[in-house]
Amino acid sequence: MKAARLHQYGKPLQVDEIDMPKAKGEGVLVRVGGSGVCHSDLHFMKGEWQKILDVKLPLTVGHETAGYVEEMGELVQGFSKGDPVAIFGGWGCGICSNCKDGQEQLCNFPRWPGLSRCDGGYAEYILVPSYRFLVKAEGLDPKDIAPLTDAGLTPYRAVKKVRNLLNPNSFVLVIGVGGLGSYAIQYFKLLSPASVITIVRNKKKANLAKNMGADHIINSSEEDVTKRINEITNSNGVDVALDIVCANDTLSTCISSMKKRGTLILVGLMGRTLEMPIMQSVINEYNVLGSLWGNYNELREVITWAKLGKVKSSNEFFSLKDVGRVIEKLESGNIVGRAVLTP
Repeated sequence: MKAARLHQYGKPLQVDEIDMPKAKGEGVLVRVGGSGVCHSDLHFMKGEWQKILDVKLPLTVGHETAGYVEEMGELVQGFSKGDPVAIFGGWGCGICSNCKDGQEQLCNFPRWPGLSRCDGGYAEYILVPSYRFLVKAEGLDPKDIAPLTDAGLTPYRAVKKVRNLLNPNSFVLVIGVGGLGSYAIQYFKLLSPASVITIVRNKKKANLAKNMGADHIINSSEEDVTKRINEITNSNGVDVALDIVCANDTLSTCISSMKKRGTLILVGLMGRTLEMPIMQSVINEYNVLGSLWGNYNELREVITWAKLGKVKSSNEFFSLKDVGRVIEKLESGNIVGRAVLTP
C-alpha cells in the first residue's frame, strides 16, 4: 500500500510502497477515506517535538482520519466490513488514571497515530489498535468528516469548558479562522448565546468567518483591532478569548481584549512561551485554560452534530501523491479551511 512517510526531520515526506498491516485481536484495519493535514503535523515534521514525543522514523504521518472498516481482529465486536468510521486519535494505554477517567487523549503513555510509534492516516490504510477508538458514522462520507476528528473536536472541547460563563450579553473572541477556527465559531453559536468576534487577515478568511456565523469580523490588515473590539464591546472587553494560533502577537491581542475575570483558552501551538503582565492579570483576575484535543465521547457528540446537519466544513481535497504541495500551501497560508488527503 502507499503511505506518505517521514524519514528525517525537516525533510519532505516520501510516498512509499509498504506492507499492508494485519488486524489482530481488538485491532481494526481501516481503508482511509480522508486524512486532514494539520499544523500540528508541520510542527512534528520539522522536529520541534523530538524531545517530547516517543517516535521512531520512518513514520506515516497523519492523526486526523476517517474511513471504512476493511479487516477486523478476532476480538472485535459491533462492527462490520465496510462500516464508515471516524477514528479517535487520542490513543491511550487504557490503564492510567486519565484513561480510566475517559480522557485518553491525556494518557501518560500516549500512542497517537502519526505522532508517536504508531503509523498515521496519510496512507491507503491505517491499523487502529482497538475498535474502542472507532466512532460509527453511518450516513456520512469519511472524506468529509475526517477533519472532525481533530479540527472539529479540539475547539468543541474548548468551547464546552467555558459555555457556562456565557450569557446573551457576552462576547467571545476567536483568533485563527481556519481549520479549527471555522468550527469554533459554529460551536459558540450552537452552545452559547454569546456574540462571536473574529480577527482575520484577508478577505478569504473573512468570508469563511461570515459563512460560519461570526457576528463581528475584524480584518487586521485594514482596521485597528483594539479600537474595533472596544467599539463592539462598549469598552468592556470579551468574556472569553480562544487563541487557535498562540503566537506572541495573537496572545498579546487576546490578553489586551479580555474583560475583568475574562478567560483565555490556549489551543494553538505556534508559540513557545506564554507571557502575561502579572499586575494586570492579578487585578483583573484573568483565567488561563489549556485545552488538548478532545475525548472519545466528545468526538461522538461532534459526529452527531454533523449527522444532524448542524456543523459545516470547509474542506479542500487532494490526492495522497500531492502531499508535498499540500504542505507547502498550508505553510504559506493558502489553505482557507482544511486540506484533506484522499488516497
